[in-house]
Amino acid sequence: MPFHASKPPSHFQTRQGQEVVNAEPEPKTESRRPSKTKAKGEMDALQELGKRLVGVSNERLKKLDIPEILADAVREAKRISSFGALRRQMQYIGKLMRDVDIEPIQEMLDELDGVSNKANARFHALEKQREKLLADESVITTLKNEHPDLDVSALRTLRRNALKEQAEQKPPKAYRAIFQLLKSLQEASAAAEPALEDEGEDSGS
Repeated sequence: MPFHASKPPSHFQTRQGQEVVNAEPEPKTESRRPSKTKAKGEMDALQELGKRLVGVSNERLKKLDIPEILADAVREAKRISSFGALRRQMQYIGKLMRDVDIEPIQEMLDELDGVSNKANARFHALEKQREKLLADESVITTLKNEHPDLDVSALRTLRRNALKEQAEQKPPKAYRAIFQLLKSLQEASAAAEPALEDEGEDSGS
């Protein structure tokens, strides 16, 4: 008669009447296996983070605390122009990132993006201020009140020249000079703010 192996019981009793639990692990069911969809989603997320790394300049890349093998892979991706080769390189970067703690990388990239967004906001604010100045000369008076050291005469000359450039469709030299002047005023104000805060703290102590 052929022998048929039976499934071992989950528990049994010894001759002394003690109950013993069968230590053999239960077979893996389909529901306990890692989800292929979840694994693919995680891999896609790592590749997306890799794309952000590739978008970082080499100078900033040096400041990120990432393994050298990952940094080399990112720099290599920057040099690749072929779509197929770049796709394979991004997959490789995603695999490398499986063994890396990605939270610090995510935080550093978010911080870099934040700095970039602030810079963009300042740039657009300066552009708007320049347009207001060209449309209304009284803006110069406002600037003078905010920045007592402002050379009003020089700014008025730049404004007249910029309007003339626009009317005659000449290269925007004065137009650009106004932007640089406004930028220097903005930077001077930003530099003065910490000093004012320090003075306030000293006086209050």
